[in-house]
Amino acid sequence: MDWQTKRVLVTGGAGFIGSHLSAILLELGADVTVLDDCSAGDSSKVPKAANFIEGCITDSATLTSALHGVDTVFHLAAIASVPLCESDPVWSDKVNLQASREIISQANCPVVFASSAAIYGEPVEIPIAETHPISPVGNYGHQKAEIDANICSLDSQSTPACALRFFNVYGAGQDPSSQYSGVLSIFIDRASRGQQITIFGDGEQTRDFIHVSDVVQALLKTGSSLLKSGTASPAHATSFNICTGNPVTLNEVVSVLSSHMGGEISVAYEKSREGDIKHSSGDSTKLQSTFDWKPETSLENGLSSLLS
Repeated sequence: MDWQTKRVLVTGGAGFIGSHLSAILLELGADVTVLDDCSAGDSSKVPKAANFIEGCITDSATLTSALHGVDTVFHLAAIASVPLCESDPVWSDKVNLQASREIISQANCPVVFASSAAIYGEPVEIPIAETHPISPVGNYGHQKAEIDANICSLDSQSTPACALRFFNVYGAGQDPSSQYSGVLSIFIDRASRGQQITIFGDGEQTRDFIHVSDVVQALLKTGSSLLKSGTASPAHATSFNICTGNPVTLNEVVSVLSSHMGGEISVAYEKSREGDIKHSSGDSTKLQSTFDWKPETSLENGLSSLLS
């Protein structure tokens, strides 16, 4: 894909994944516009070469203006905090559900939607493939699941769109103090400051950690295909897991961190939290067999780059 002739809108482009994606798109020559209200993102993370609209996707006038003339949309903006979605369901519904519907209906171009592994709920089989039952727990998972399902039900006359179901994304630029941050950024921050790490449960729970660079490549692959082929693209009206398929326990994460930091890390084990999923491991075979994509960054190398 020659991105040099393309105008791209990245909603949530001041956030962790969005800022990485925007930077790569700019390197590829795209004309990038970022739309973000910075309620969770950081305006300083928006690449200077991007056009920045500080506004909310729930504002129809702002959204209409941002969508005007763009060639593709990467829709990453969301309230990703599960506690916030539970404490303010009306607002999270407006952001995660209603605004997402409006983007898909208004866009006259391909849309790549950031879905989530949260739509699966408690796994009934491991690894989790896209055919796994959809049984989300909580407002966030339900809202993501509804947009995901809407996209998968689109026909050949609709907006070209696909849904990418992100598992545990990590990498440089995650704010460990944010309620949106992942467990790895919190672990690294506390360990690097000599502070104790808290693990809820016995540490044998598994997670599928995927590096943000691999996530960006998945976004670009699917976005390129939708741009080239429209609704004839194999990405249209479908969903893909974005994961490594190589789950690790939290105890193994601590062990890797300890080896890189040259010393034992203090760990406190507390009672498991209600609603926490014990095991999560994805299957990305569908994406790998459809496009020239595979996860390139191992957890060992990913953590090493964050600690160097």
